[in-house]
Amino acid sequence: MKALWGMSAAVRWRIAVSIVIGTVRVATSLAFVWVSKYLVDIATGVKADPLRPAILLFAGILLLQLLCSILGSWWNSYNQVKTQNILRKNLFGHVMRSRWDGRERFLSGDTVNRLEEDIRVVSDLLTDRIPGIIVTILQLLAASAYMLFLAPSLLWVLLILMFVAVFGSKMFFRQLRQLMAAIRAKESELQQVMQESLQHRVLVLTLTNVERVLEKFGWLQADVESNTRKRLNYNAVARGLMFLGFQAGHAAAFIWGVVGIRSGSVTFGTMTAFLQLVGRVQGPIAEFGRQVPAFIQAITSIERLMDLEELEQEPLQEQIIISGAPAIEISHINYAYPGITESVIQDFSCSFPAGSMTAIAGPTGIGKSTLIRLILGLLKPSEGSILIGGHPAGSALRSNFMYIPQGNSLLSGTIRSNLLMAAPNASEQELKAALDTAKASFVFSLPEGLETPCGESGSGLSEGQAQRIAIARALLRPGGILILDESTSALDPETEKGLLENLSSLYKGRKTILFISHREAVLRFADQVVSIGA
Repeated sequence: MKALWGMSAAVRWRIAVSIVIGTVRVATSLAFVWVSKYLVDIATGVKADPLRPAILLFAGILLLQLLCSILGSWWNSYNQVKTQNILRKNLFGHVMRSRWDGRERFLSGDTVNRLEEDIRVVSDLLTDRIPGIIVTILQLLAASAYMLFLAPSLLWVLLILMFVAVFGSKMFFRQLRQLMAAIRAKESELQQVMQESLQHRVLVLTLTNVERVLEKFGWLQADVESNTRKRLNYNAVARGLMFLGFQAGHAAAFIWGVVGIRSGSVTFGTMTAFLQLVGRVQGPIAEFGRQVPAFIQAITSIERLMDLEELEQEPLQEQIIISGAPAIEISHINYAYPGITESVIQDFSCSFPAGSMTAIAGPTGIGKSTLIRLILGLLKPSEGSILIGGHPAGSALRSNFMYIPQGNSLLSGTIRSNLLMAAPNASEQELKAALDTAKASFVFSLPEGLETPCGESGSGLSEGQAQRIAIARALLRPGGILILDESTSALDPETEKGLLENLSSLYKGRKTILFISHREAVLRFADQVVSIGA
C-alpha cells in the first residue's frame, strides 16, 4: 500500500476527478429509480400529479445519465493512458539512473515486461479499479439507504444472500495470487526469449538453433496456458456462486413485491423501485467479488515494480569540468564483482600522465574493461583510489570523458541521431570533421548520407563502419580524456593506421588517451604500454 501510494502521487487529482464523475453517476442512477417509481405511481393513480412534467423529468435524468456515462468513459480511457505514460517514464528513468555494479539485476526482457505489462495493470488499478471501488461503496450505501426506507427487511435478505455468495466464491485468494505470480514470471521469460532471439537472429540461424528456441518458447507458453487454465477454473466457480446469489436476490425481491401487491402494502411504483434497487444493492457487492482477481493481479504487479524501485540510484552530482588533459593516478586498487570472492583487479597502481597516449594490454578476462569502468566511475574500487585531475573518480567527472565502448554500440535511428547523442547542438561542419577524423567519410557517399537508418546495434552497416561512426560520436563530446575499448578491432590495417594518425596528430598532448588493445599498430603509437596482471 505504501508503494501504491507513492506511485499515485502524480495522478491523485485525476483519481479524484474520476471519483467525482462516478459519484454523479450514482446520484443520477438513484434519481432514475425514484422518477421511475414516481411515473408508475402517477400512471396507476397512486399520485394525482400531472404526467407531462414527470416525463420531462424522466427524460432529463436519462440525458444526464448518458452524459455522465460518455464523460466517464472518455475520462477513464484518457486517464489510463496518461497515468501509464507518467508511471512508465518515472520508473524507466529510475532504472536508467540506477547504480551499475558490473551486471544488471534483471534481464532486459524481464525489465521491459515489468515496465510494459505491470505498469499497465497498476495504471488500471489506479485509474479504474480504485475509483470504481470507492464509487461502488457510495452506490451501495446510497441504494441501501433508499431500500432501507422502502423495505428494511428485504434489504437485509439481499445483503445476506450476496455476502454469502461473495465470501463463498473467494476461498481461493492465496491460490489465485500464486498463480498470477507464476503467470507473470513466465510471461517475462517469454518476452526475454523473444527479445534475445530477435536481437541475435543471425546467430540463431547460423547455429541452426531456431527449432530449439521455438521448443523452449513452446514450453514456456504451455506453462502460461496451464496456470491460466487453473486461474480460469477458480474464477468460473466464483462467478457461478456470484450468479446464484444474484439470482436469489432478484427472486426474493420479486416475490416480496408480489406478496406486497396482493396484500395492498406495496404499490406498482414501489415494486418497480424494488426491482431496480436490487441491482443497485447487489451490483456493488458483486463488483467487489469481480474485482478481487484484478486486485490480486495488481498486487503481484506492484511487487514486481517495487523490485525496480528498490534499485540503488547513482547520486545526482553537479558535473566537475577539468580544463585541459587531466592526469589519471591509480593507487593500489582492488575490485571484485558482487557475488564473486576473487578480485578481478588486485593491488593495481598506475599513472597516466596528462596528454599521454597509453595502450592497456593483458590477457582476456584479466580486468582491462573493468579498469576502464572504474576510471569512468561506473564501478567503485573496494580498496585504493583513482584520482582524475586530482578529483576522485565518480559520476561527477563523466563530462570529461570521450568514450567508445567495446563492440557495436549504435542505437536504432539514423547516423545523424547517433552522432547527436554526444553533441545535440553540433553543426554540420562539426559532424563532418568528426567523421573525417574517425575515417568515416564513407557516410557521405551513402544514398541517404547522415539520414541513413541504423537498425538495432547498427544493423545495415558493416562492423567496421559502425565502429568508426561510434568513434566519431565520441569525438564530438567535449572532454580531456579519450578512452577506446578495443575500438579498432574491426578495422582493416590501412584504415586503422589512418585513424591512429588522425588521433595522434589532433589529440596527443591535448587529451589523455587510453587504448585497450593488443594490436601492433596501437602499441606503436602509444607513449607507454600498461599490462594488467603482468
